[in-house]
Amino acid sequence: LGLVGGGASVVIASGSSMRGAMGRVIGRGPIAAHSMGPFFLDCAHQPYPLSYFQKHRFLSSGFLHGSLLHLGMNLRALLSLPSWLENGIGKGVYLSAYLVAIVTGNIAHSLSTVGGRAASSLCIGASGGICGLYGLMMASLLKMGNADAAYYVMKQMVWLIAFGYLVPNVSNAGHVGGFVGGWLIGYLFGPGYERSYTLNRADGGSNDKADVQFRQMMGSGIYPSSEQAIFPLKYLWMGIGVAVLAKPDLRMV
Repeated sequence: LGLVGGGASVVIASGSSMRGAMGRVIGRGPIAAHSMGPFFLDCAHQPYPLSYFQKHRFLSSGFLHGSLLHLGMNLRALLSLPSWLENGIGKGVYLSAYLVAIVTGNIAHSLSTVGGRAASSLCIGASGGICGLYGLMMASLLKMGNADAAYYVMKQMVWLIAFGYLVPNVSNAGHVGGFVGGWLIGYLFGPGYERSYTLNRADGGSNDKADVQFRQMMGSGIYPSSEQAIFPLKYLWMGIGVAVLAKPDLRMV
């Protein structure tokens, strides 16, 4: 999930503050000069100017954490997700949603700071990607037709946003942007769901390869089909590859 640093002090920016996407101000003063480790300065997201010129920060910041507590909170959130989200929907869609959500979360955070002093703050943490997995879960549940479970996921996101308003220096925009990014991946590239005649038969249970949790979410007689996805997942990565090749600033990533 990330790296926990701790090391030499270095100059970040005059009059700036450093924040974690799930946490608190890391340093404040005329010069925020505390390094969180050897990779921090090269990988942390800063809407302007660092990430404006170094696009890799939109992704790399998701693998940095400000403390063991910050890392532990995100690990707990990740481990609390149901196993069917990865094993049932597919590891490719799961990983794609996580990575894309880190980027969309940081994009949303950047847009929320346009014209303000927060544009110079440093944002780190995997919570945007984790919120993207919640978005993936909600999109998948809606495609299954399980509106009750999808409502529960949305309620969890509302609680998280409320928490962000109560605790200072939490990037709610990053959480919402990550959730939307994960939802889009699930909706566009996640599997569709079909009713199976074989599974509906009395002896169909012997042919059911879905685990118990996944079967409970889908309902009886339903199975996932990657062929029913709106777009094949490979189109996502082909599009990203074309964008990287077409734009010189992205090729530097």
